Amino acid sequence: QKVLLGLSVLLILAGLILTSAGVFSPAWQVVAIREFRAEHQHGLWWDCIRAEKHVVAVGDFYDESPLHCMYKFDNSAEQVIENTLNNIDEDGAAGESEHHRFWAWHKAILFFIISSILLAFVSICTGCCAPCFPPTAFCFTISLFIALLFSLIADGIFFLAANRVDNRFVQGMVGTYEQSIGYAFYLHLLGTFCWILAFLCAITTTYKFVSGSEESRSASDLHFRGPLREEPLLEKGYPPYASSQQFGSQQQFGSYRPSPSAAYRPTYRETSA
Repeated sequence: QKVLLGLSVLLILAGLILTSAGVFSPAWQVVAIREFRAEHQHGLWWDCIRAEKHVVAVGDFYDESPLHCMYKFDNSAEQVIENTLNNIDEDGAAGESEHHRFWAWHKAILFFIISSILLAFVSICTGCCAPCFPPTAFCFTISLFIALLFSLIADGIFFLAANRVDNRFVQGMVGTYEQSIGYAFYLHLLGTFCWILAFLCAITTTYKFVSGSEESRSASDLHFRGPLREEPLLEKGYPPYASSQQFGSQQQFGSYRPSPSAAYRPTYRETSA
């Protein structure tokens, strides 16, 4: 029981780390716009731009420029995007600003991911209480199942939205560039896979705890009641008022068992008035 429970908790923790790393990374969709000489990373709640790599010195490798990021929910960034889109006829790069908006599918994915992280944390807390109170194993499995379901829904929404034509391709001034799914999505998907393994272990753990509690309960009941005892047999004997005829008949058929009427036959005593 404890080995399976510990394995489940470790897998849940691994899933929490991977899913959180995926949420905080902007590389959900990555596109290299060659005419802008920049790499754009479009995340769920923030976007980053990296300038083209450049050579530091002769014989050295290319050095990556730092990321310049902005939040999708920032009002000032939203105002800049609106002004850029209003001048789309004059600015050929205005079409790329559409990918920096905070769309409804971004909010839905964040809702399911945050809910799954909270439920996974609840499952860890209830799982740690299972050795002391076995019924919490049911809460442990149910909360983990809902967390897994929410995480799968978030992955499905992103995969479908990322493959839409308006989200998959980025329009530049000269050409059109295709976005690829970044490593952040695969980090979150790997965390979901860890939760699948943890859920399988959690089902087995719950079964072990429930069966173990039933066995311990039955053993305690037996200890409380004591060992089973047989009913005492009626002693072989004959009442003093048994007649010789009864005595002889009982010798033929075994031990004598007095009848209720004979056992409680009343006696009378004659007295003078």
